[in-house]
Amino acid sequence: MLNRFITANVFCLSVFSGIFAEDSCKDPKTSYDRTYCAAKLFLESDKELNSVYKELRGLLKPDVQKKLVQVQRDWIKYRDNQCESSGTIDVGCNHNVNVARIDYLRERLRECKAGQPRPDLVEKQSW
Repeated sequence: MLNRFITANVFCLSVFSGIFAEDSCKDPKTSYDRTYCAAKLFLESDKELNSVYKELRGLLKPDVQKKLVQVQRDWIKYRDNQCESSGTIDVGCNHNVNVARIDYLRERLRECKAGQPRPDLVEKQSW
């Protein structure tokens, strides 16, 4: 009986904190809320970036895939250098840089799906 009570309370607290976190991102009041919301956006954009990248990579010829992998590694170094200072990561910056890269890769993906791949743009350092 006690285990059910504890489990129910933990569940309610996790649901409540999730609802609170969502609401706090609509109008963050504290620096903690702003950081939390920026981190949440960054993680979501990182997930989307990985998804678009994998889909694009799957549509490319092997030689272009290899070049895309290298360009993406270079881009990650660029993003990390842009958004890190004195050991502190600016998650808002990470989110913004990710969104720009997502848009660029998504455009390359559209070209591939339309039957008009542009290997020159896939291989290009666009940042």
